[in-house]
Amino acid sequence: MNAINFAALLGGLGLFLYGMDILSESLERAAGDRLQQIIETLTGNIYKGLLMGTIVTALIQSSSATTVMVVGFVNAGIMSLSQSVGVIMGANIGTTVTTWIISLGDLSDYFVLLKPQSFAPIFLAIGVVITLFFKKEKRVKELGGIFVGFGLLFIGMLSMEQSVESLKGLPQFQAAFSSFENPIIGVLAGLGITAIIQSSSASIGILQAAAAMGMVTFSSAVPIIMGQNIGTCVTALISSTGANKNARRAAVIHLLFNLIGTTVLMVVLYTYKHFFVIPFWEKHIIRSDIALFHTLFNIANTAMLLPFSNLLVFIANKAVPGKDEHTKTKYIDERFLSTPSLALSQTIKEIVHMGEIAHENVVLTSKLVLNKDKSVMGKITENEETIDTLEIELTNYLAKVADHPISTEDSRVLAGLFHTINDIERIGDHAMNIMELTNKAYSKKVEFSETAMEELANLYECIFKILELSINSQRNNDIVTAHKVEPLEEVIDELIEKLKDRHMGRLSMQECNPRYGFVFLELLTNFERIGDHCLNIAVEIIQRNDKNALQNVHRQAYIDDDYKKNYEKYLKRYGV
Repeated sequence: MNAINFAALLGGLGLFLYGMDILSESLERAAGDRLQQIIETLTGNIYKGLLMGTIVTALIQSSSATTVMVVGFVNAGIMSLSQSVGVIMGANIGTTVTTWIISLGDLSDYFVLLKPQSFAPIFLAIGVVITLFFKKEKRVKELGGIFVGFGLLFIGMLSMEQSVESLKGLPQFQAAFSSFENPIIGVLAGLGITAIIQSSSASIGILQAAAAMGMVTFSSAVPIIMGQNIGTCVTALISSTGANKNARRAAVIHLLFNLIGTTVLMVVLYTYKHFFVIPFWEKHIIRSDIALFHTLFNIANTAMLLPFSNLLVFIANKAVPGKDEHTKTKYIDERFLSTPSLALSQTIKEIVHMGEIAHENVVLTSKLVLNKDKSVMGKITENEETIDTLEIELTNYLAKVADHPISTEDSRVLAGLFHTINDIERIGDHAMNIMELTNKAYSKKVEFSETAMEELANLYECIFKILELSINSQRNNDIVTAHKVEPLEEVIDELIEKLKDRHMGRLSMQECNPRYGFVFLELLTNFERIGDHCLNIAVEIIQRNDKNALQNVHRQAYIDDDYKKNYEKYLKRYGV
């Protein structure tokens, strides 16, 4: 019978953990890239970071998820190590919201509807109905997951409470809880259980289940709760494995915060207890008391260590010495894959980064073409290697995002990003072609006429502008800027046709060397292709924001006033 009751305890724990997982994932997906927007409002102000960490963790119901996300942001270079301190501290406060939710059962004597027996099955039923019948509606479906998670969480809690009630008569069970009154054993127990199940909320849920059955005193609960705060650091430490040094330092700061706070507050509390009597110390604790102590402990810990945040950073730097390894990517990180919308948002940033490098390479070729500056060739080649690496990294990353459950809308965005990555990579290739053609021509003492050089300078201005527009449209998800690309691309096409005709005229008049006349024409072809790829990038933005957009968004068939206005402006500025 005892074995059956123990199995029921494990089963209840399993339901509780599964409910927590569904709840956290659903809340995280529902928040989506808003999480990024919230976190990215951080500045060097550690107090704002503290507030953001508290809010985000309260929203997604998981300090581990927030801390892992912070490790990812630090690893990606989005957040500095000093900024991460406030968020980590806030996460410890935000996670206490879960314990207050679990404590609702203590109010059931006054409000019958707050009994888990009353609302847990209703929540579960509502969640199942929503999940089954609203599969295509992303936001509604995530709401269903939230209801299912809450329902399973409280059903698991009830199961644990019932099994604990059956086990509480066992001498071994009673002896175990009595031993937790020893602060060292209590801390180690809380640490060990939380490290194993990797959820402080779940381990505190177990403690609250035992408290509901009158088995836990203040003296045994206090060290367990403190140990649970240390145990929750294991998830971030595991997550930081394989990350850069700054990310590992962020995980170390999380550990230091809880380890130092627990040690200091334990010393203060037990020193006070040694000299003074604490009236309620041996009394039984209830669920809401556990929630209150958990919250006060984390607030006190934060208030104590917040002024010493720079010291935590200093210790973390000493614990993980050395400089960060150089990486090609700046924004993507494997830790974001659990939130696909966030992963996509970070991918777009990385694509813009890739586009900026391709833009730089085109600018560098202008120095070679127009000024015969061969010193830029090394940088162009280096940038091209970076672009090629980013293409591989981004393509593989998007493939991993696609392996996760994503909405129809995110799936459409993902498909477009694959094409954009390829377009930027091709722009980089054309910049390399321009470099190689020009270098070969100059090596053979080929000289472009003064007129040809003026035409190329003007054409470069067009190319710089269309690159700027297309990359900015991607950076800001700006459909207005994207719509400015096609009229400029049309002007570029017309300009290149004129330049080809003029070049053929110069060849016929023998103003240019016929032997190397193809070089100029090949340069024009590469510029034309760059314009085409810029248009493709803009088309992706238009399709992302306009579901009715055609696969190929060419507006000549339905030219509007904005198109005409932009076309005339660009024609006047660049037409020759």
